[in-house]
Amino acid sequence: MATLISKKPAILLEQLRQLKAGLVKYSEEYTPVSPSLSDVDGAITALDTAAQSKQDAAGVAETATATMHTVRDDAVGIARRTRDAVYAYFGKRDPRIVEFGMDTLPTRTNRNGSENNPNG
Repeated sequence: MATLISKKPAILLEQLRQLKAGLVKYSEEYTPVSPSLSDVDGAITALDTAAQSKQDAAGVAETATATMHTVRDDAVGIARRTRDAVYAYFGKRDPRIVEFGMDTLPTRTNRNGSENNPNG
């Protein structure tokens, strides 16, 4: 997922599912208050339902598209807030954030080429 949250419904749905998988895997260690796992679940369900209704409703495409865009924007907001909360909790260099579908930052190097190890 890197740091960008997609606005394309199919990609966003997969990103939300990756975020959910990370939240489930680390549920005992990390439980965000807002957005919670139920918020992510709700966004997945709403986005999946809206995408399906858009595909099924050829005659009412404009209404379905408008609904899809509204739900998509809400899902993007939840995904961004979840991503930011994960970064705030684990940090951007923690390898565990890969489980959430995010990329880690590489370790820093000093000017002389040696690695800067902040942990000792």
